[in-house]
Amino acid sequence: MGVLVFSNQKGGVGKSTLSVLFAQWLVDRHGTRVCVVDLDAQCNCSKSLARFACSIEARALFSEQPLQWPPAAGAGITLLGGSKSLIDLELARPEVVIPVFRRQIAQLDQAFDWVVIDTPPALGLRMSAALIAAAGVVCPIELEEYSIDGVADMLKTVFGIQRRYNPRLRLAGIVANRFNAHSVRQKAALQELVSHYSEFVLPAKISMRSAIPEGLAVGVPVWQLTKSSAREASAELLTMFDLIKQRIERSPAMTCVAAAGPQAARKDLP
Repeated sequence: MGVLVFSNQKGGVGKSTLSVLFAQWLVDRHGTRVCVVDLDAQCNCSKSLARFACSIEARALFSEQPLQWPPAAGAGITLLGGSKSLIDLELARPEVVIPVFRRQIAQLDQAFDWVVIDTPPALGLRMSAALIAAAGVVCPIELEEYSIDGVADMLKTVFGIQRRYNPRLRLAGIVANRFNAHSVRQKAALQELVSHYSEFVLPAKISMRSAIPEGLAVGVPVWQLTKSSAREASAELLTMFDLIKQRIERSPAMTCVAAAGPQAARKDLP
């Protein structure tokens, strides 16, 4: 179906968690073959999906050396794990390594039904490469740390890359993550987010629930846990993932923010 990136220029917003859970959801609910690429040197995706790791690391995607992908005959996850050495790639020449990465990802896209990429929490070579190679991008936002400027910067990056390098890139949506319904501040932040970027914010939210990290800790998606908080978390996640998949499959690529309508067409965005 395509290459999907979970990305934000701010850390601690749940990119890795959602990358892992989305990949698990694609396998459990849709029976697909999913390749997860961990471009974050913190390697949180790699820790959660360690049992699915293959012999190829994510760093190898920036090399010209031909790669032999392991067979993916049935539904399941294949992990291209991260490593601390990914940081060194930020010193590489973008005009050399990014086209290589794009070609390698295109081959992965042919070998698997989905490719899910987790990116580092900063704009740099790895994040740019992922967006240039992707069909869609999801931007998680944690409302406790929310700022209009941060969202605007991420959207500038996404639409700038779409306009210059990757016209097929779709913004699958902004995800309100780790929402605290009892927080007046977070409620106000969510209203502000929707008021400025209504076209981009997915009409659902993921609440802060202990069952999500508990599931990751034992190596299973939260919908396989039996506690009541797991059922509530699962309902929110499944709704959100359905929306993301629908956006990727059906939405035309937006070539500029103005196409989203007057509420989203802010002067500080391209």
